Amino acid sequence: MFRQKITITNPTGLHARPASQLAQLCAGMPVEIHLIKGETKINPKGVLAILTAGLKTGTEIIVQTEGEDAEKYGAQIVEFITNLDE
Repeated sequence: MFRQKITITNPTGLHARPASQLAQLCAGMPVEIHLIKGETKINPKGVLAILTAGLKTGTEIIVQTEGEDAEKYGAQIVEFITNLDE
């Protein structure tokens, strides 16, 4: 299992375009993925789940992956989110 806390730093948060890109990235991963915001678990394989979660600038989330190569896939998700610079 991979689990890492990060803060969304993108000035516009995970709005439509980055949410769509994140969903596309996650959909191709053969692991179970959750973005955890407080008590809410979000499945980032669907763009609507990401958009309705309200992941704005400054929001702390936990990226959690489970399955084979969970560390590798979790690190890719963290890298994607932390490198958003729109």
